[in-house]
Amino acid sequence: MRGKSILIMILLSMLISGCITSTSLQKDPFYTDNGVWDYPRLPLIKPYYMKYSGNDFGWVMPLQANPPSKSTYYYYNVHDVRKLAVENNVIMVYTPFVEPIGPANMKIGQKVLYWFAIVPDKNIEEGFDKEADFLNYIQAYDIREPSWVEPDAAYKQLGETGCIDWIPNCK
Repeated sequence: MRGKSILIMILLSMLISGCITSTSLQKDPFYTDNGVWDYPRLPLIKPYYMKYSGNDFGWVMPLQANPPSKSTYYYYNVHDVRKLAVENNVIMVYTPFVEPIGPANMKIGQKVLYWFAIVPDKNIEEGFDKEADFLNYIQAYDIREPSWVEPDAAYKQLGETGCIDWIPNCK
């Protein structure tokens, strides 16, 4: 019985120390804040993040560029993000959501955008209506095909490990 208790204590200590190690590597609250139970938050590359807003809009990513890129000037948020990838300091997202653009924006040629490439350190937010154009664009950043992940899976990984590949100092 005593041996079993010692084994449980050792396993519990290892579990606790593993949790402390994974979260202590990152000191920036931007990356450690995963939201509250009713509004989960998923950090991407600072200052970009996604927040789960419920069934109406799903995972939502606020855009930050000021001024926005020509292709995204009427977008403030990317709603219902279904896939994301972060590679070579580029955030890539896909949404099937049809943003209502209104007659005035249609008149000047604005399109509904489904694929987005965001380069935070260059203040670039580009949106694309065609996947082929998106894939062509990201080749400039040495990305052939994004390694897509669903936001729910990334959030689950963050909760379980305290880390995601793109978070600085996470292993």
